Amino acid sequence: MAKRPLVGGALLTTWLLTLGPSTAQSPSDAEKIERLERQTELLQKQLRHQNERIEALQQEIRRTRKKAATAERLDQTRKADRTKPWETSTTSAYPEEPNRAETYNGQPLRGPKLEQVRYLSYPTPAQVGEEHRSAVDPAMTEIRQGAVTFPDGRPTFTSSDRRMSLAVGELFQFDVGGYFQNRHSGVFEPPGARELNDGENLRRGRIYLVANFDSWTLRITPDFGGSPDGTPTLYEANLSYQFDPITLTIGYFKPYDTLARSQFPGDSLFMERPSSAFIASNVADGTQRASAGFTAATADYFIGSYLTGATYGSQDAVLLNRQQTGGTLRLATRPLRGEDWNLHVGFSGSTVFNFNESKYQPGGSVPGITLSDQPELRIDFNRLIDTGFIPAKTANTWGFEAAANWRNFLIEGEYIRIDVDPTVGPDLSFSGWYVEGSWVLTGERRPYIASSATYGRPMPAHPFRFSPDGGWGAWELAGRYSFTDLNSGVVYGGKQAVTTAGLSWYPNDHIRFILQGSYVDVNRLDATGKFQVGQSFWDIGLRSQVAY
Repeated sequence: MAKRPLVGGALLTTWLLTLGPSTAQSPSDAEKIERLERQTELLQKQLRHQNERIEALQQEIRRTRKKAATAERLDQTRKADRTKPWETSTTSAYPEEPNRAETYNGQPLRGPKLEQVRYLSYPTPAQVGEEHRSAVDPAMTEIRQGAVTFPDGRPTFTSSDRRMSLAVGELFQFDVGGYFQNRHSGVFEPPGARELNDGENLRRGRIYLVANFDSWTLRITPDFGGSPDGTPTLYEANLSYQFDPITLTIGYFKPYDTLARSQFPGDSLFMERPSSAFIASNVADGTQRASAGFTAATADYFIGSYLTGATYGSQDAVLLNRQQTGGTLRLATRPLRGEDWNLHVGFSGSTVFNFNESKYQPGGSVPGITLSDQPELRIDFNRLIDTGFIPAKTANTWGFEAAANWRNFLIEGEYIRIDVDPTVGPDLSFSGWYVEGSWVLTGERRPYIASSATYGRPMPAHPFRFSPDGGWGAWELAGRYSFTDLNSGVVYGGKQAVTTAGLSWYPNDHIRFILQGSYVDVNRLDATGKFQVGQSFWDIGLRSQVAY
C-alpha cells in the first residue's frame, strides 16, 4: 500500500512539467484549453489504471490470506491422520476413503469436491513467487491463477478458473518368479504335465491421462504391460459425467463386477486375483470392454450396472456380423460399521445376451465361450485349467461377497457360479470360491473406499527413509485359499486349488513390494476323461510396484 503516495507524486510531477512549457509558448486560449483537456483525459486514464492495479493487489492479499489459512487447516488434518491412522477423519463426507484423483480403474472419484479444491488451492513456493510477480505486472494475473499440484503424487494441471484440469498417473508392476515342479529322471510328473517358465513380466505399465471439465471426465489409458508383455495396448478410453451420487460412463473400461475385480489392482492383497473371480468377470465384462452404464455410491451403499459389448480389438482377427452384448450388476452395502470397523456384503451378476458371431465373413467363427486361467501368477502363461471352446448361445454369472475389517485386520471372500447354455447338450455349471485376509503388522489399516465398495492399500504412518527420524514404512502379512472347478458334464476343464502366503512392504504411499509363495494343485483329465494331465507344484513371485 506504500506505492499509492509514489504513484500520486509521479502523476503530479508529470502534470506540472506539462504546464511549464505550455505557459512559455503563450498559445491562444482555445489551443491551450484543448491541450489541457487532452492532458487531463490522459491523466484520468492513468489514474483509473493505477486504481485497477491497486484493487488487484488488494484482491491478491485477500486470496493469499485465504490460501494460507486453508493450507494451515489441511496441514493440521494431515498431522492428525498420521498420528492415528485408524481413526476416521472428519474433513470428508466419506471418511473411510482416501482422497484420490481417481481410482485407476476407469471410474470417477467419489467423494467431496471440497477436498479436491483444498489440494488445488494449496500454495507452493513457486505459486507464491508467481503471485508476487503478478502484483508488479497485471498481465501475469491470469497465468498466476493456473496451478500445477500433486494430489496423492499425481501431477495435476489446473486452469485459472479451476474448471479444467489434466492429471497424469501411472501404475507400474514388474514381476519376477519361478515354479518348482516335480520331475522323475528329467521327466515332469505326471507325463502330461506342462513345463512352466521361470522369468519376468511387466504385468502392468499403465499411464493414466485424466481430463476434467466441470462435471465431465475423459480418461485415456495406454498399457505397456500385459500377460505376456511386449504388445502395448489400450486399457481404457471413456467419458463420464458426475452428479452426486451418480456417475454415468460410456466407452472402453472395466465395469464393476465381483469384489476382487472391482478393487484397484495396486490394492490387491496378492499379485493376482483369485481365478474364480477373474474367469467370471471376463464372461460379460472384464478389461477393455465396451460399456455404458452408471454407478451410484455413498458411504452406505454402492450400485453399479452396465450394458456391455465386445472387447477392444475384437474384430482384429476376423470381421464380425454381430458383436457380443450383455449386462452386469453389482450391489454392495455396509449394514454395520463403527469408528474402526466395517461389515460389507454384496451381490454380483452378469449375463451375455449373445456372443460374437461371424457367419458370413472369411474365416468366420461360431458363437461360444472359453473359460480358463493361469495358476494365479503371470510369469508362465500356460492355462492349466481350461474348458476349451464351448459353442454356446448365452452364459451368465452370479455370486455373493462378504468382507469385514477391524483396525489393521481384514478378511474377505466370495462364492461365484458360471452357467453356460451350450448350442448342443445340457446346461453346464462351473463354480469357485476364495477366502483371504491380511494383518498390517505396523498398525495401519486398509481404508474402506466407498466409491468402489472395496478396500484400499494401507498408507504408511512412518514412511521409510535413511535418516534419524525416518521410519520403516508399513508391513503386511496376507493369506488366501482359492478353489476353482471347471468340470461339468463332458467338459473337463479341471479343478484348481491354490494356497498362498504373502508379505508386502510399503516404503511410502506410492511404492510397494510383494513377496509371495503358493502351493498349486491342479486335478485335470484330458479330453477323453481318462488320463491325468494336471500337476502339483510350488511357485514364488516378487513384484515391484509404483502407483500414483
